[in-house]
Amino acid sequence: MPVDPVCGLEFDAELGIIHDHKGKTFYFCCNGCRKIFIKKPGKYKNNS
Repeated sequence: MPVDPVCGLEFDAELGIIHDHKGKTFYFCCNGCRKIFIKKPGKYKNNS
């Protein structure tokens, strides 16, 4: 199961929102977390 890099929530991949960044696919629990990641992906450097 993927873990949202912003909030740390673990969820079913089929329910997640997908975003590609630097050739890597990230899964988010909601569009809000995805937007936060897009604004400052470097803040989540362990994942980006």
